[in-house]
Amino acid sequence: MAYRIESFKRFTGSMPGNSTYEVRDLRQLWVFCRGDRDQLARLASYTPFEPRSDVFVLGVADFSSGPGWFDASLVLPVTFRGEVGGSYFFEYEDQHDSVAMGREAWGYPKALARVEWQEDAHGISTRVYDYDTDVFSIEVDFDSTVDDSAWRHLAIYPQYQVRAVPQQAGSSFDSLDVLSRDPSRDWVAKDRLLGRAEVKIGRLDLTNGILDGERLEVVEVLGAELCIGDYYSTAENGVPRKIASLL
Repeated sequence: MAYRIESFKRFTGSMPGNSTYEVRDLRQLWVFCRGDRDQLARLASYTPFEPRSDVFVLGVADFSSGPGWFDASLVLPVTFRGEVGGSYFFEYEDQHDSVAMGREAWGYPKALARVEWQEDAHGISTRVYDYDTDVFSIEVDFDSTVDDSAWRHLAIYPQYQVRAVPQQAGSSFDSLDVLSRDPSRDWVAKDRLLGRAEVKIGRLDLTNGILDGERLEVVEVLGAELCIGDYYSTAENGVPRKIASLL
């Protein structure tokens, strides 16, 4: 009897790369921080992307009404070959399958961590941690007087990520491709709340150590926004496409 290759998907326990899904009332918290420009440039130097601001974005998203995971991240506004967008430099999720699919199929630097989210009418408290190591935490107080002009112009879509497939017996890669997707095209906004935020950053670089023991510097927290809406991860916009090969 011939071996059924499709059965290996079940064996690996990961979602296929062409996965699509819907999330009703997705809640995405974005906190905009001014950082140290030299430190951000050093982070970007590990990638083919160029930073285009001294602002970085901490994000936490609640996908519990859809596929069920929580997502936490640090996103840098970047350019790639003259095109603007954003790139996830650190990302954490609390489910094994979303970590595996994100890394192996789509090139996102996902790792497993716990995410806590507490919300009421006044604000949000969220914490990302790995056992006894804090990654980052955010405290937000909703405030309708907050002005978003300091970050309104910063585009973080489309997203650019590098999907690297290591050599089976070597120190380089079998493939090193830049992928792009624009999930913002499938976002149907329902509400948006602005606020003031405090952040505490622990060890962001749990999996790669590229900060060399330093903590990411926060010069100023510009503000926060909670975006609420329906998200449809379609094959057209939600599944990444290869736009360049670096090998």
